[in-house]
Amino acid sequence: MRDDPNAECGVRNAESKGKVVRLTTPTLTFRIPHFAFRILFLALLAGPAAAQVDPSGSWRTLHTPHFRVHFRPVYRELALLEAREAERAYGFLAAELHPPRQVVDLTLGDDIDASNGFTTVFPSSQITILASPPVNDPGLLPYDTWLRLVTTHELTHVFHLDRARSFWGVLQRVFGRAPGLFPNEYQPSWVTEGLAVYYESKFTNGGRVRGSFHTQLLAADYAAGASRSPGDALLFTRWPGGFAPYGYGSRFFHYLAETASDSVVPRFVEATAAQLIPFRVGRQLDRVTWGGERGRTLAAAWPAATRPAPARGESGPGMRVLDSLLRAEPVPAVSPDGRRVAYLRDDGKGASELRLIQVGTLRRIASHEVNGNVTYGWLGDTLVVAQLDYTSRWRVRSDLYRWRPGSGWRRVTRGARLAQPRGGGGRLAALALRPGADVPTVPAPDTAGATWEAVVPSPDGRRMAGVRNAAGHWALVRWPADSPGVAVALVTSRSAVTDPVWTPGGELWFVADQPGSGARGGFPQVYRWRDASGAEPLTAEPLGARAPAPLPDGTLLYATLTAGGWELRHAAALPAGAPVAFPTPLPFEPAPAVPVRETGYAPWPSLRPHFWVPLFLDVGATGRFFGGATAGRDAVGRFEYVGWGLLSGEPLRATGSFGVLSGILANPTLDLWASSDWSYVGTSATGIVVSERDRDAALGASFVTRRWHSVASVRVAAEYEGTRFAALPETSLATVCPGCDAQDLVGGSVTLALAHFVSAPLAVSRQDGFAWSATYRRREEQGSGRWSNEVRSRLGLYRHFAGPSGFGRPVLALRLAAGATGGPLNRLLNAGGVSSGTLDVVFGSSLGATRTFPVRGYGNGELRGRRVATGTVEYRLPLALVGRSLGHLPFGADKLWLNLFSDAGDAWNPGAAPQLTRLRSAGLELAGDVTVSYDFPLQLRLGVAEPLADPPSGGARRLQVYLALASDF
Repeated sequence: MRDDPNAECGVRNAESKGKVVRLTTPTLTFRIPHFAFRILFLALLAGPAAAQVDPSGSWRTLHTPHFRVHFRPVYRELALLEAREAERAYGFLAAELHPPRQVVDLTLGDDIDASNGFTTVFPSSQITILASPPVNDPGLLPYDTWLRLVTTHELTHVFHLDRARSFWGVLQRVFGRAPGLFPNEYQPSWVTEGLAVYYESKFTNGGRVRGSFHTQLLAADYAAGASRSPGDALLFTRWPGGFAPYGYGSRFFHYLAETASDSVVPRFVEATAAQLIPFRVGRQLDRVTWGGERGRTLAAAWPAATRPAPARGESGPGMRVLDSLLRAEPVPAVSPDGRRVAYLRDDGKGASELRLIQVGTLRRIASHEVNGNVTYGWLGDTLVVAQLDYTSRWRVRSDLYRWRPGSGWRRVTRGARLAQPRGGGGRLAALALRPGADVPTVPAPDTAGATWEAVVPSPDGRRMAGVRNAAGHWALVRWPADSPGVAVALVTSRSAVTDPVWTPGGELWFVADQPGSGARGGFPQVYRWRDASGAEPLTAEPLGARAPAPLPDGTLLYATLTAGGWELRHAAALPAGAPVAFPTPLPFEPAPAVPVRETGYAPWPSLRPHFWVPLFLDVGATGRFFGGATAGRDAVGRFEYVGWGLLSGEPLRATGSFGVLSGILANPTLDLWASSDWSYVGTSATGIVVSERDRDAALGASFVTRRWHSVASVRVAAEYEGTRFAALPETSLATVCPGCDAQDLVGGSVTLALAHFVSAPLAVSRQDGFAWSATYRRREEQGSGRWSNEVRSRLGLYRHFAGPSGFGRPVLALRLAAGATGGPLNRLLNAGGVSSGTLDVVFGSSLGATRTFPVRGYGNGELRGRRVATGTVEYRLPLALVGRSLGHLPFGADKLWLNLFSDAGDAWNPGAAPQLTRLRSAGLELAGDVTVSYDFPLQLRLGVAEPLADPPSGGARRLQVYLALASDF
C-alpha cells in the first residue's frame, strides 16, 4: 500500500517521495493519475462468516457427500452429529429448491458464548455455526435441537443465494463466483431471512413461525397501527430493528404456502434468480402465486399475512407501566426480602444497565453498566450477574460477577462459561455452557442430549425447578435439591416453556406459549403450577407476558412487548382460571447416519480462486493496462488474500498487487502486501514520455486485545518503497527530467491504538469515551545518508449530554491531531480539506478521503510543513428516526442528525512560530444513515463550511459545499 504523506486517496502528482521532480522543458503538460486500488483486506472478505472462530491451532474436517465440516478435535462427537444434521437439511431443501453448485464448507465454532449462524456464498459457499444453544433468547427458543434449527436456517441461505439463472448464470460461467453476480443477493432482507425462517419451521419441529415472539412483534405493530410494509420490513434501526425481516418475511411466506401452494416458494426463488432487474420482488411473487390475477398482489396479500390480532383478554387489575421503549427484555428479579427489584434497562441510546428500584416507591436505588447476554439472580443481598466479555482476542465468554449495591462490583470467574445464575435458600444454580449443550451446576436429572433454559432453587433451597428441552419435548421439571433421580415433569409441551420462578410462599410460576392458529405461534402467558389442579393462568395480556416476578403482596412484575419495544409492568394476578392443557410434543426423528471421511484441515479447497473480474486502467501515454482481479478466504479464516495483475502491450509493461492476511498465529495477525504501479509524469515538448514506476512492499504483525467497550492494538511493520523512472523513446533522463532519480527507501513503522467508548443502536456517534492512535515511521534512503522520521497522533473525545428530546443523545466530540517530520528527506505534512470515513468495496478499493489533519472550508494541502496541528469541536444532534424505504425503490433512510462544527489548524516548519488558527472554519452538516440495495448501510454527510480566515494560498474565501462519507472520528 502506498503510504502518502497524508494518506489521501492515493492521488499523486509530479511531486514524488518528498523531492520535487522538474522537467526541463517549460511547455510540459501534466496529468494527475488516480490509482484508487487499495488493499483493505477485511473490507473485501470479512463478511458475515468471517472472524467468528479462532483460526489458529488444530482443526479437523469431516467429508460428507455435500459438506466439509470443520471442527476442533475436542468436540468431534458434536461435529459427527452436525454432519448428519447438515445432510438431513440438505435432503429436505433439495426436494424443494435447486441444490447449490459446490460442496459447502461448514465451520463449527465454540469461541463465542452466543447462539448464531453466519453464511456467505462469495467467494464460495461457507457457513459458520456457533454451537452454544440459546438460554435467554425468547426469539430462538422454539427449537427441537439447536443444531437442527440453525443448520436448516443457514443452509437455506446457501440454496437461495447460490441460485443464478439466465443472464446471471452466463456471467458466472465466464467470471466465476464474482461479487455482484448473485441475483438473489439483491433481494430485501425480509425475503432472505423470511425464507430461512419459513424453511427452518417447515423442516424441524420448532422454528420461529411456531414461536410466540414473532407473533408478539407483529401483533404489537398491528395494535398500534404501525404494521410495516414490504418496503419497511428491513434492517432499520427503529424497533423492532433486526427482528423485523425475520418476523414479517417468515409469516408472509408461511401465508403464501398455506393459501396458495407449497410450490409457490421454490417457484419464487427460481423466478428471482433469472430476472434481469434483481431488486424486483412483487412482480415475481404475483406471477408465481396468482398468475397475474387482477387484484391479487404483494401489497394486497401482505396485510393478511403479517397482522395477527392480539389475544383475547386484558391486563390484570391495577396495571401500570414502570418502564417502556426498551430494546432488551427487562427481566425483573425480586430480592429475597421483597424490598428491591433488579431489571435490565436498555433503551438503545447508550450502554445497557442493570437497574435497582425499591418495591414500594419504585424509586431508583442504584444502577451498573453491563455488557451483552446479561442474566442475573439474587443470592441473599447480593445480585449474581452473568454477562459476556472478551477473554482473548477471539473468545467471548459468559462469566459471573457479584454486585452488592453500596459495596461494589466484583468479577468472580474468568472463562467459566456460566449463564442464568439463580439463587435460593443459600444455593446458587447456573448453567455451564458446553459445545452444543448446557449443563446445570447443581445435581439435576440426567437426560441425554437435553438443553436447559434455567434452573431455579426454591426460597428454602430444598427443591429445584427447571425448564428442559429434550428433542423438542419442552418440560417444566421439579425435584428435591439433593435427589434429582426422583424428578417429576409437571408440564410437557410442544411449544416453549420458559422463565420458572418461585413465589415467596413456595408456589412455582412459569411462562408457556398458547397454541396459535394453524402452525403459527400464539402468545406467551404466565401460569402457576398446583399439584391438585395443574397449570392455571395468571395473566391474559393481549400481547403476551413474560419473565414474571412475584411480589410479597401477591402482585407481579412482568415484561411485555409493544410497538415501541419492551415494557416492564406491574399488575395484580388474575383470579385462578381453569387449568390449561398444552400441545403434545411431536415425535422426534434423529438425523440418519451418513458416510463420513475424516482428514486434517486443508485450507486450499475454500481458499483457491473462485472468480476473476476484468480490470482496465488507462494511464495515458504510460500505457493502457488490461487484466483481472481475484480474492479468496479459507473456511476457518486462516488466510485471506486479494490480488490483481494488468498488462500493457504498447509499451510492454505490467502492474499489479497482492496482499494476504493470516490469522494462523491467532495473535498477532500477519499481513503482507506488495505492489508495482505505473503512473504518468509528463510529456516533453519533443514528445518524450516520462513515467514513474513505484514498487512498494510491507510485512506487518498486529497484536490486539479487546474488552466489551475497549480495544488496544499494536502493529509493527517493515516497509519498502522503490521508485524508478522511464522515458519513451529511450533517452537520458538527466536531459529531460533532472529530478527523476531512482530511489529506494527501507524502513518500518509502529502504530499504537487505544479506544474505549460506548456505542448503541440509536446513537449518532461514539459516546462517553475516547479513541487515540499514534504512528512512528522511519525511512532510510539506500545509497545515501538521507533519512526521515515521522510521528503522527490523533485523539478523539466523546461525551453525551442531555438535550432536546429525540431518538438518541446529543454528543459533543473533540478531535486533536498533531504530527512532525524530520530528516534530510524533507517529508512534508498537509493541513486542510474535508476528511471522511471510508466505504470499503470489493477488490481492495475504498471510497472516501481520510485525512489526518483536516480543516473543512479549505482545499486539501492548503498548508504544508514539517509540523502540523489541527483541532475540531463538533456537536452532534439527533433529528429523526426514519426507518423507511423510498416507496418501492431499494433505497431508504434510517436516521438523520446534525453536526455543528468548528475546525482550526496550522502547518509550519521548524524555526517558525505556529499560528494554530491560521486555518479556521465553522459549518453545519446534515448526516444520516441511509440504505442502498434495500439493506446495505451507507453513512453520508452533506455539509457547508465557511472559512473564517483568508486562504494562505491567496485564493478567495468561499463557502464550501461538500458531500462526504461517514465521519472519521
